[in-house]
Amino acid sequence: MRKPRFFGKNLSLTYILILSFIFISTVPVVSTSIGTYFKSKDIINSNTSQYIIQMLKQTNGEIDLNLQQFNSDASFLINPVVQQLLNKQFHRDISYQERKALSKEVAQYNVVSPKMSDISVYSTKGIFLIGLSDNYTPLSGELISKVTKLDGQIYWNFAGYDTFHEAHIQGVRLIKNMLGPEIIPIGYLTFKMPENIIYDSIKELQLGQTGQAIIVDTTGTVLSGQNRNWVGRHLDGNILNKLYANSEGAFIDKIDGQTYFMAFHTSETTGWKTMGLVPIAEMTPGLQGVYKSNILYLGGWILISILLSLLITRTVVTPIKQLIRAMRSVESGDFSVQTHLTGNEEALILSSNFNKMTSRLKELISRVYEEELKEKSAQLRALQAQINPHFLYNTLDTIYWMLYMRGQEKIGDVVVAMSNMLRYSIGKNGPIVTLKDELDNLSNYIHIQSTRYQDRITFEYDIDHSLEDTRVLKLMLQPTIENAITHGLEPSVRPGIICTRIYRYERECRIEISDNGVGISAERLAQLMEPGHVRDGHGIQNVDERLRLTFGEAYGLTITSVEGRGTKVLYKLPLNDNNI
Repeated sequence: MRKPRFFGKNLSLTYILILSFIFISTVPVVSTSIGTYFKSKDIINSNTSQYIIQMLKQTNGEIDLNLQQFNSDASFLINPVVQQLLNKQFHRDISYQERKALSKEVAQYNVVSPKMSDISVYSTKGIFLIGLSDNYTPLSGELISKVTKLDGQIYWNFAGYDTFHEAHIQGVRLIKNMLGPEIIPIGYLTFKMPENIIYDSIKELQLGQTGQAIIVDTTGTVLSGQNRNWVGRHLDGNILNKLYANSEGAFIDKIDGQTYFMAFHTSETTGWKTMGLVPIAEMTPGLQGVYKSNILYLGGWILISILLSLLITRTVVTPIKQLIRAMRSVESGDFSVQTHLTGNEEALILSSNFNKMTSRLKELISRVYEEELKEKSAQLRALQAQINPHFLYNTLDTIYWMLYMRGQEKIGDVVVAMSNMLRYSIGKNGPIVTLKDELDNLSNYIHIQSTRYQDRITFEYDIDHSLEDTRVLKLMLQPTIENAITHGLEPSVRPGIICTRIYRYERECRIEISDNGVGISAERLAQLMEPGHVRDGHGIQNVDERLRLTFGEAYGLTITSVEGRGTKVLYKLPLNDNNI
């Protein structure tokens, strides 16, 4: 079974339980805290917005009332004398005497209304006619267009600073012919008023500790403000887009890198936007403390969740880990292992059932092994009953001496080797022998094969003789040599080499028998290595099964091969206590 994956990585049950517990315990708390914080913040912002807008609305009313006086004064200034003189521009140029009379009217009114300065009159083309201003620059086409659209209402814009560094606001109004049969434009009236006239309406406003109020015209220019350095500056386009989207409202934006809560209200008379700007940090000072408290609370809760999850996980996972270790011991062939799990009821049930299973497996394996040994023993006794060992030994001994007498010593040595192998095979020394005994028997077999194949096969040895008293199975090496010759070297055309290497590896005795024969194909080798597959050659299959039954599943033999290059058989055997 594959482990659950998290971001491409396998996670253990411990991490899964810890992460799940922390997630389940902290997400609701975090979500509730965040939701409460932002809901409270929205309520405070909404209440503050309504309060500031109401204050700005009252301020706009006061400003509009002050500006109505300028509108009345401008209407009074455009008297019949002025209109008669302006009407003459359509027929001829205005004479010097007429200009002087027009200037007299303007000068008299400047005395009556001292708040209005730089009063000037322009023609319908924006050409300066008369006035108290030193600026004779014609009116721009853009300004004329804006003023004409207002149809007699005053258009206000920022006029800049005078030589005394006092800000002024300019008013421009269309002059209509009220004497003739048609009411048509006959000129333009311009004047200036001090900026402090509208500043007086906002200077006493209190917007938090460091908040401020400003008045912005329709072009986005600050006409007046509590921060005197802002008068005359132009606001950012992003702010203007939000400002002119509605007649009143609130939003959050930055000016000079500082974030403000901005509420505004629009004058119905002038179109000016009166704005209240409060630093966002002053909006929710109490919530900042709540926010920090929530952070500390969440940190403590997460720490407690981790400790609780570790405690719960340890209770659940520790018995499972103990059971896994026991299962690995069984996998390596130790069926005597027993578990004694403690903790929850499920762990006790798992422990009990595992112990029953291993006991049953041990019993079944022992029974199968005993039955197999009995079967092999019965077969051996039947074979021994059919053959009289002494008769065979005497017969082979007679053949040896007959060959020796005729000078056939080599053939006689083969007979002796055959006799020794027979004596070793049907002897009564049991299924377990020493490695030395097995090597002696293998030497007899190799002697016979060397006589047969002569120089075609070379046998090489690399043996650690300190391992000669290691307990091994009787007749376990000879079948491997036989298969190497029969299936590996006989089909090959090149000289054969069989190498036997015996060495110590950790707590094991390892025996390697390799050849340079034709090898085994990858497909065939995969079939041979499949669990439960019956290998070709009764000898190899029998040896592997006997090794695993006798010494455990951790031991036995494995086969590796490269087609066309050769095959290697590796035996793994446990060391005797005196060899460790």
